[in-house]
Amino acid sequence: MANEKELLSKEEILMNEDALISGLLEAANYKTDESVVKTVRIQRPTGKLDANGEQQKKLLFQFHIRPLGEDELFTIRKQSTKYSQNPNGPKFPRIEGEIRIAEFRSRKIYAATVKEDREKLWNNQKVKNSLGAMEGWEVIDQALMAAEKDAVLDLIDEISGENTDLTDYLKN
Repeated sequence: MANEKELLSKEEILMNEDALISGLLEAANYKTDESVVKTVRIQRPTGKLDANGEQQKKLLFQFHIRPLGEDELFTIRKQSTKYSQNPNGPKFPRIEGEIRIAEFRSRKIYAATVKEDREKLWNNQKVKNSLGAMEGWEVIDQALMAAEKDAVLDLIDEISGENTDLTDYLKN
């Protein structure tokens, strides 16, 4: 009877190592992997009912989002946080204050938007001028309603692995 835990040959180990390396490199490619990019459609009710008596919706615009990495989230958090001078003097690090939550949420959507859409929508100079916005994330702040932001942020978290269950991986 063959032993259940047979030793792997050197060739099998190298094949497994190649597969591991390939998988690792593929996993590290999440920021440019088009298979995880999702389309977001911003639709709002028109005030009219369709033949089934349901509210008709009008597509206002759409954009694509991608997963975010921890480094990006850390930068967004820093950008959205108030800092004050350390009372012990300028030689000491500044003191972190409150996070501006609405700004954080808009910056997160801005960072997750694929570059082409970011330029067409959020960085569009005509739009920024019309809304009095200086930065792209401010356009998001003004254009999206709170529930729309919630839905987009939930999708960003989902594709970024927020609710990934690793228990199966840990068992193996």
